[in-house]
Amino acid sequence: MFDDMLNSIDESKQPMESFYDGYVVNAIMDAAYRSADSKKWEPVILEDWRGSDDAETEVQMANYDEDHFLIKQEKMPDGKTKYILKQKSSGKIVQKVM
Repeated sequence: MFDDMLNSIDESKQPMESFYDGYVVNAIMDAAYRSADSKKWEPVILEDWRGSDDAETEVQMANYDEDHFLIKQEKMPDGKTKYILKQKSSGKIVQKVM
């Protein structure tokens, strides 16, 4: 990252990552800290949005069962499967290993 930045300065070209990219990363980190405090999903707040305005605002999550959305499924080293779920009623994140 630093190599790219310094080379970009030397060559008078745009680096791979801009200050705006850093702004977006910081907004995501801020939302993560708010989420850690509130124990709920928190929105990423961007005062200066440069993306498409026709993007969906809600992320569609797959239903796991009647009470949960499936966020992530991963295979564990021991062969078991871990499910990261979001409770529909409270928004609380839970894990199941099967």
